[in-house]
Amino acid sequence: MTANSSIHPFIAKILAVIMAAALLSVLGQCQPVPKPFAAGHKGDFSAIQIGPRAGTVVLPIAGDMPTGVAGALAEAMARALRRREVTASTTTGHRRSHRLRGEAILVSETQLQLTWRLSRSDHTEALAITQMEDISPGAWQRGDNALLERLAGKGAAALDRRLRRLERGRGRRDALASVTLGPLDGVPDQGGRELALAMRAALADAGVPLSDDPVDDGFILLGSMHLSPDGAGQRIEMVWHLIRPDGKEFGTISQANTVPAAQLAGNWRSLARAIARAGAPGVRDLLRRDPG
Repeated sequence: MTANSSIHPFIAKILAVIMAAALLSVLGQCQPVPKPFAAGHKGDFSAIQIGPRAGTVVLPIAGDMPTGVAGALAEAMARALRRREVTASTTTGHRRSHRLRGEAILVSETQLQLTWRLSRSDHTEALAITQMEDISPGAWQRGDNALLERLAGKGAAALDRRLRRLERGRGRRDALASVTLGPLDGVPDQGGRELALAMRAALADAGVPLSDDPVDDGFILLGSMHLSPDGAGQRIEMVWHLIRPDGKEFGTISQANTVPAAQLAGNWRSLARAIARAGAPGVRDLLRRDPG
């Protein structure tokens, strides 16, 4: 498990800075994915303002773009961000997702300026970065995969560094704070309930205190799932976001596995248990880093 995090607002105290963490673990058996679902709970999550690591939509790149390359560069950027614990997609999001807009300017035939602007759900700008890159004119015009991956990788790394400047770790607390399971994004209707039930059971087994309602000194656990083709199978990426009571994201736990496509159409119970059993220990370990 590695440490990492991002910013988030919740209830009335919104604004942030904190350390996040990531756990790469294998899901095991598998079943369905994508479509929002909120677990049955009494808490009001309507005021949660999802931070960039918990939900970012990458839009097609604007500016001096060759035909057909705008979408491909956006896809490459989304992949690069997911590798850095940002739940990113070019197609789906939720009403509180951040939006990442890229603009390309050809300074010369061999030099490209890329500006990335990350905006919140209320359309205010969260941050902006600019990268200057040397390019091969031919590779740029044909949308060479290696070039796009390099550009996206550098852009994602720069965005990640900016987020990390706002994320700082603090001491530890003696007793674990309680956790309230919040909405699960990107999980299909039939799988959402099973995953919520399985995660609550796995958290309890891991010794994590649970609360039906958000409490002032507790945490909210949000889940984001992304599904993408991978050869003859499907790759499932699951990210759990641990959110502080003041809305700051304290850490993330990531899981990924490629499964046969046929496994995504059956009973969701075994997959839900596999995901939950792999993710719950990571939540517990993050809580142990919490200063209280």
